[in-house]
Amino acid sequence: MFAIMIHPSKHMSLNIALIQAREALMTHFRPLLNEVGLTDQQWRILRLLAENGTMDFQDLARTACILRPSLTGILTRLEKMDLVMRLKPASDQRRVFLKLTSLGERTYTDFVNQIDKHYDIIETLMPKDKIDQLHTLLAELATIGVEDDKKYAAVAKS
Repeated sequence: MFAIMIHPSKHMSLNIALIQAREALMTHFRPLLNEVGLTDQQWRILRLLAENGTMDFQDLARTACILRPSLTGILTRLEKMDLVMRLKPASDQRRVFLKLTSLGERTYTDFVNQIDKHYDIIETLMPKDKIDQLHTLLAELATIGVEDDKKYAAVAKS
């Protein structure tokens, strides 16, 4: 049966398609996260800190796509789990840096192997060259919000 669109749009919703694709992927990873007691957002933070080392609070919020007020609560829980530590430079007490604890590093190292196995399975369903192409396109799309703000605003006004 075909769905009839009551209010058709000129363009398919890219936002909805991206969310649906993310949810499809997360069905493979959420059970693993649940086993180790981590949420999607907590894993994102652990992964970013493992891959980037110490990060500034603002940079972590932006890179993890987590609103700063939410990030504060998530970090508090990760600190209580002894996975993350906050660092405040003596020169500027307003800034906060974050890094993994030794337990956080071990948790990441132990867990990333399971994650990689699932990515290997996904690559049997969608070839690596397509995944690489998707990464390239998504990185290009992500720059619209950063590099092209003025161009976007100019086009939107016209």
